[in-house]
Amino acid sequence: MNKKFSALNTLGMCALCAMLAVSCSKEKSADMQVMQKPAAKQDAEIVLREAGGDFGYPNPFRHQNRGPGFFKMELIYDSLLEKDEKGLIPWLAKEWTVSEDGQTYTFTLVDNATWHDGKPLTAEDVAFTVKYFEAHPPMRGGLMLHGKYLMDSVTVNGNTVAIHIPEYTPTALEKIGSMRIIPKHVWEKVEDPAKFSGEGDVVGSGPYKLASYQSEQGAYKMVRFDEFWGLKPAVAAIEWIPVSDAILAFNNGEIDITNVPADLVKNYENNSEFKVVKNFGLHDFRFYFNFDKVPAFREKEVRQAIAYAIDRHELIEKLERGSGLEGSQGYLHPAHPMYNPNLPKYEFNPEKAKELMKGKKISAQLTVGSSPKEVKMAELIKIRLADIGITLDVVSVDSKARDGMIRDKTYQTAIVESGGMGGDADMLREIYSSKMKKPHLAGYANAQLDDLLYRQSVERNAETRKQLLYSVQEILADEIPMLLLYGKMDNTVYRPAKYDRWTVRYDHAKLDHPKLSYIIRP
Repeated sequence: MNKKFSALNTLGMCALCAMLAVSCSKEKSADMQVMQKPAAKQDAEIVLREAGGDFGYPNPFRHQNRGPGFFKMELIYDSLLEKDEKGLIPWLAKEWTVSEDGQTYTFTLVDNATWHDGKPLTAEDVAFTVKYFEAHPPMRGGLMLHGKYLMDSVTVNGNTVAIHIPEYTPTALEKIGSMRIIPKHVWEKVEDPAKFSGEGDVVGSGPYKLASYQSEQGAYKMVRFDEFWGLKPAVAAIEWIPVSDAILAFNNGEIDITNVPADLVKNYENNSEFKVVKNFGLHDFRFYFNFDKVPAFREKEVRQAIAYAIDRHELIEKLERGSGLEGSQGYLHPAHPMYNPNLPKYEFNPEKAKELMKGKKISAQLTVGSSPKEVKMAELIKIRLADIGITLDVVSVDSKARDGMIRDKTYQTAIVESGGMGGDADMLREIYSSKMKKPHLAGYANAQLDDLLYRQSVERNAETRKQLLYSVQEILADEIPMLLLYGKMDNTVYRPAKYDRWTVRYDHAKLDHPKLSYIIRP
């Protein structure tokens, strides 16, 4: 029997619109995690502003892989499905069915979707997107499985699209459903989408259209798409503007929302002008090893020694005023439903670290971004590792250069803050498997880990898959192919009189953990 999912009711659609910063003009229930205080003026007139930063051109091929680049693109390009707090829900597809063997997914599209240039969105656009992404992978999307493209055929029948996958995977529906759909009439003659900048290069079907983009300033402006097929987007426009000091800009009313360090939160608490939301975000600072550039890192004992030698509590105290959470060496966040709580903690123990080093002397370059926090973090780590015989030469570069070095694997060691910890646990395969087409880590391979990561990706039984993922985390915590340092607490501040309907991202979902909740900005 096919599993069938019908169209979303109005409240569900409203919740998703809020998640995408297109908060619809109807009120939403408290269990949707949306604040309800009335705005000072009609939402339809509001322009929301946030601190800028260049995260690339917001189409599927030219945005930066970091979250802010991807999220901006999502406002412009729709997907077949989206997420609310309970899981996948209809979006461009008003309903869908899954075949008995879990390998054919049939989507029925909404009837009134149009592209920003006025042309209708059809099932042919979906089929085209499937085929085009195989030849021209988007910047982000996870459409590969075991070195092959996830989907092997697609057929169209009226306003329905049937997509077949050659091998079952429990994540297929979410991966296919979250794929951003592109217009066939724009892209069918484009041979190199990463270089294309012609007419229609940022035409989507989503709730917002790109009005302007200035890469040198990191400035974006998106305006409401009045013909959006779903419920009406609430605000007139969203802007990301250049600011030299985000907190000063917020205090001056130049931007509408910001994060403040723990020692400044008291300036906004107990003041009705402001709303403060505290939460542990799904971003961690990570310490990368390049096993090819520094062969000494291939020894597990050396990596374990580094884990014991770095005082992560010290980093949190000195860099975050104590508002942070030490990372799990199994990678998954404590709030994740697949998190294994029974892993070694690697508490600060320099004597244990020296014992593991066995007198070895190692020298390496440590690449970090140019922010004062990252530089200070690097210097603190440099001091700690010097005590156990590891000499680090700290090199600070701008974040784009640092990210490029990690992508191209030209670093020796590196520190970067990165997110993406709130999705399906198959993310572990995409990060740690050496079988990926473009491995995430530089020179690391573990056959047992690769096997477990493969098996969990095709396992049908949920409990069996969980046990496989527990085993994966045990290997990661023992091997430490990448050291998770810590995640900071976000102290988000905004003025509810201007706009009080900021809400959660459901891919950074409100998971079952009493200390964790997630709020985002558009």
